[in-house]
Amino acid sequence: MRLTGIRWSRRTAGVGAALVATAVAGTAGLVVVGLGEHGAEWAAADGPVTTALHTVDFPTADDREVAIAQRETDRFAMVGVTWANPKIDFEGSISVRTRAVGGGWSGWLPLDLDNHLGPEPGAEATSGKARGGTDPLWVGPSDAVEVRAKTAGGTGSHRLPAGLRLELVDPGQPKRRKAAAAGVVPVRPERLQPVAEVQALEPTSTEPAPTDPTTTEPAPTDTTTTAPTDTATTTAPAETTAPAPADTTAPAPTTTSAPVPTTSSPTVSPSPSTPANPIIAPKVVTRAGWKADESIVLDPPTYGTTVNAFFVHHTAGTNTYSCTDSAAIVRGIEVYHVKSNGWNDIGYNFLVDKCGVIFEGRKGGIDKPVTGAHTYGFNTNTAAIAVLGTYITSGAPTVVQDAVAHVAAYKLGQYGNDPYGKVTLVSGVDGKYDLGESVVMNRISGHRDAVATECPGDSLYAQLSGIRTRAAKISGLALAGLTARRSGTTYYTRGTFTASWSVGTASHLIDRFEVLVDGKALLTTAGTARSATVTVTPGTHTLQIRAVHRLGWTDTTTAQSVIGDTAQPTIGTQRKTR
Repeated sequence: MRLTGIRWSRRTAGVGAALVATAVAGTAGLVVVGLGEHGAEWAAADGPVTTALHTVDFPTADDREVAIAQRETDRFAMVGVTWANPKIDFEGSISVRTRAVGGGWSGWLPLDLDNHLGPEPGAEATSGKARGGTDPLWVGPSDAVEVRAKTAGGTGSHRLPAGLRLELVDPGQPKRRKAAAAGVVPVRPERLQPVAEVQALEPTSTEPAPTDPTTTEPAPTDTTTTAPTDTATTTAPAETTAPAPADTTAPAPTTTSAPVPTTSSPTVSPSPSTPANPIIAPKVVTRAGWKADESIVLDPPTYGTTVNAFFVHHTAGTNTYSCTDSAAIVRGIEVYHVKSNGWNDIGYNFLVDKCGVIFEGRKGGIDKPVTGAHTYGFNTNTAAIAVLGTYITSGAPTVVQDAVAHVAAYKLGQYGNDPYGKVTLVSGVDGKYDLGESVVMNRISGHRDAVATECPGDSLYAQLSGIRTRAAKISGLALAGLTARRSGTTYYTRGTFTASWSVGTASHLIDRFEVLVDGKALLTTAGTARSATVTVTPGTHTLQIRAVHRLGWTDTTTAQSVIGDTAQPTIGTQRKTR
């Protein structure tokens, strides 16, 4: 079989029969354009991205330590280690070092040993293929590897798990063609991901997301497989239904119960109808956009009936990746989850890179309650997002927090669930909690709240409180100024002026702003507005700005005194500001 889109190394001496390569392909077209080294325009070509999984069985060793000696391999960019029994946790350490294509060797890099288990028993038809494993580690294009694994120290009962296997994932690379007026220029492989594929989709803090992002799944191809702080008045919405914005204070969010996740094989249901969503859909890179390999996803998606909670993960591994490689990283995770872990599809419903670019994860529709394989024991009627990278000692950038908040509000808000509220969930397995145990969690929780893991890292976990606020409330609302003459704390106007304000909440989560004069709404603006022209009658008035969240929460600035006077007085020799 001819493998396209990858430059294969033939230096495989020493790998022998222990090395097995699995090549898979997915087809999708990209429409965005990047720039070449001389300003020439390059576009991603239609056609497949061929990925590959190479596996190397660890040699026979004693019960406590084993290594794979330094060896050359076919090209890969992501590495992990798996073992036969998915229920066994590896207690010890596994380290790898790799050689960059055309470069030198890295230092020793630890693999994250959190065994996330994925789907509940029987939840996916894995046909006995499920394996335990480390998190995959992105190392960039490489062609040689060395590995060592050790059990925890001491004289205890720790043993190496059976069936240790090295997993080397090549995520492939999209080809790009030069967009020239005269004829077709030969296709050539470039970086793992054209820069503009990501940059064209990067959100901004002021631009609302489109209302109709593409979520259509590409048809599987026939391929051959070979191996902020609130200081103003805030009102909260009720949580029992998707709330309409209101001017009155509503009761606090209520706590509801989630059904027990099934531990038997679920019935594959058709794509369910979904309620109207008050939150604008986030801008995402679809599966077609990141060139998911649909040929390896053998079973159709399964669905719950609602989304009661939203779990935040990190993928672990490096934070020094380039965002131009994010799509390749997501492809690698898909291959690892399916071919290495033995799951049906990528486990997460969404992923987001450090630049804030959101990727559609498990197939089935971003607007549907797709059952994932992300939070063992709590996968049914929940959703999850994974932030690419490790966030133990440093937190996620603001743009990432905004992206996570938007997706969480979108998934929870569709079913009238307040992202700032709590919910009672029931464990579907014996794990951190007993089977059938009821657990009260935040609607937006970290992976560690449900599973014995450090994920999503101490620093990102500490940011979840702020993410809940970003998702559900109006934060940072303040009156910035008036185009009227000010004396002390009072503004004077002959009648018409412009009021401007600032807000920390993303525009796509704000339904509208209301300009209040003497406590009553004088006019309404869009959620993207930051100023309005106001006219007042002669006399003393108060001016306030009220922001209304799409989920119903409101926040109002403190009252500003404004005096309308057609014969505006001269204010002595006091310095006048505008």
